[in-house]
Amino acid sequence: MKKFWWRIATALSIIFILSSAYLLLPQTFLSLDNRLRDFLFILRGPIAVNTPIVIVDIDEKSLKTEGQWPWSRNKLAQLIQNLSDADAGIIGLDMVFSEEDKRSPHTIVSNFPSFHGKVDNYDEILAKTIASTPTIGGYFFTHDQSEENRTPLIPAVFVERNTNEKKYIISPEHLVLNIPLLQNAFYSSGFFNSTHDEGGMIRRAPLVIRYDGTVYPALALEMVRIFTGAKQVYVNNSATGVDSIDLNGLHIPTDRFAHLMINYRGPQNSFNYISADDILNGAFKREDIAGKFVLVGTSAVGLSDLRATPYDTAMPGVEVHANIIDNLLVQDFIALPENTEIIDLLVIAAVVILMMLLFSFANAWALLPLLLAMGYGLYLFLMQMLFKEGLVLNILFPSSALVLSFIAAILLNYIVSIRQKKIIMAIFAKKVSPTVMNDLIQNRSEHLLKPRNREVTVFFSDIRSFTEISEKLADPERVITMLNTYMTPMVESITQHQGTIDKFIGDAVMAYWNAPVEVPGHADKAVASALQQRHLLQGLNHELKQQFDVRIDIGIGIHTGEVTIGEMGSTGRSDYTIIGDNVNLASRLEGLTKIYGASIIISAQTKEQLRDNYPIRSLDIVRVKGKEKAVEIFEVLETEQSQEEMDRYDTALALYRDKKVEEALVAFEWLQQNFSSTLYQLYKERCLHALDVGMESFDFITTMQTK
Repeated sequence: MKKFWWRIATALSIIFILSSAYLLLPQTFLSLDNRLRDFLFILRGPIAVNTPIVIVDIDEKSLKTEGQWPWSRNKLAQLIQNLSDADAGIIGLDMVFSEEDKRSPHTIVSNFPSFHGKVDNYDEILAKTIASTPTIGGYFFTHDQSEENRTPLIPAVFVERNTNEKKYIISPEHLVLNIPLLQNAFYSSGFFNSTHDEGGMIRRAPLVIRYDGTVYPALALEMVRIFTGAKQVYVNNSATGVDSIDLNGLHIPTDRFAHLMINYRGPQNSFNYISADDILNGAFKREDIAGKFVLVGTSAVGLSDLRATPYDTAMPGVEVHANIIDNLLVQDFIALPENTEIIDLLVIAAVVILMMLLFSFANAWALLPLLLAMGYGLYLFLMQMLFKEGLVLNILFPSSALVLSFIAAILLNYIVSIRQKKIIMAIFAKKVSPTVMNDLIQNRSEHLLKPRNREVTVFFSDIRSFTEISEKLADPERVITMLNTYMTPMVESITQHQGTIDKFIGDAVMAYWNAPVEVPGHADKAVASALQQRHLLQGLNHELKQQFDVRIDIGIGIHTGEVTIGEMGSTGRSDYTIIGDNVNLASRLEGLTKIYGASIIISAQTKEQLRDNYPIRSLDIVRVKGKEKAVEIFEVLETEQSQEEMDRYDTALALYRDKKVEEALVAFEWLQQNFSSTLYQLYKERCLHALDVGMESFDFITTMQTK
């Protein structure tokens, strides 16, 4: 329960932090949130377009065939007339004619006052064509200074409901209209302004703009209004801004600034494109135009009407209008709900609480799969809300809540595991060694307690003549102090070389390598530690001499083999240790150091696993007490011997093992005379004994009768 309440407190902290960031710094994260939503559009993929919308495209082909832009107005008049003759339902021009046609003969001859002949006025031709066709004009608002002091004419009346003192609808100061001759010829017109988000992306578009106290429609909205026959359009306000727009039963949800969130159908060319050149030359099918919304615009790169959208970095602006018209006709809207902040905060809280509750009952290994499952669930929820329910919810903060909850759960588990580790250490400190406690914490307890066989390198060391030393010291406290002084650097050497201290047997130390965790090169580490201990002993003896007036010597036995490892003992008292014949053999090797006058003795199995080079020589082939099988033993030398001594020793030992005792005796006598040692004296005596008892009865494999 304590762990549960810790999770609840953590969840509330995360909710508070994310909610504060969401409410106080929303704009900081808006760009990233929009990019995440774009990713949802890409995951959804394109959807089929079934609305009667077609784009007449002034494309590269048209410019190449008909000449550079702007075209003469009589050519545009022909384009519009051909569309009207094909029974276009309504024609929208995504362009503005703010200046007179300079290519018109009428404009050219105006520079010659003496000319009195009648010439064509291309602007008049276009105006007559516009007036006789279902053509809607375009214009745009601007914040730049403009000489235009007229206002666009619209036959509908836009009425605001529940107006607020604070005006949320965009209110630019200036606009750019068509020349009066053309503007007055249009039945109606609409602006084609777009709104860029951070980074220049178009994700929403204004449906209405307030200018000089009057509300005016976007080109796409005006085309749909005319299609529905609405005489009045209602702009519905709420306490937080614009809520929606109503016309002839069509309810259009908007954001507070009267923007429509565009539900893009897909990338460029999601709608039917027809080249303007084909329209001019009659190379099109009548059924592709008849009764349809026809938008005239451009995709030519040089005309700079390309826009960045969630699907494309360069979608023609005219196709953005096509998407808006399609959204209005299909009523497939996505919108920010009026209470979007409350919904977003509830989603954030729900994600955090659900994650923390689930993590409370999940095992550590299940946290990542649970995170992935929750992430997928959140993705499905957001996709459902966006494309099925049409609600634009925040993506960044619920996703952040998911990740932060996961991180918090990991940290809590870590803190709890640390506390559990301390509790376990406190409970088991009197029963097992620190190494065992670490293994108990890192592994499942049943795995630890179950006995298992494992190859290890076993180490035994013992102080020689310790009884005499303890009698000399007399005082038990001084004996213990001396032992602690000696044991401390020896134990540190073992642990530094990744060994495990198994136990202290009076003045003896038992250790092993490669358990409870694997230790690569464990035989080398054991031998390296043994050599270091012998080296440390030289300096330590100087300290012991001054403090206790004693000097100590140790023998070390090392053997590598398979042992049984696990927790062993009684119900009330147990220890994590190793047992087996190979443990006993290592102990016997330590005992042999006294007989052979060697400091470090290793078995053949240990020697075979050594990777580094050490000064090593073979000592003997022996049967230790309690074992029938003979083993070869080796001495690890603390210092390099002379090459002459090593060569002569190898020769003498080979002669002995070949049962050439007389020759071996001579060789060992020479060695003893020149390099006196316990080992040479031992072999000298064995040779004499073999000659005395006879070669037939002499056993050249040494059998030990004591431990």
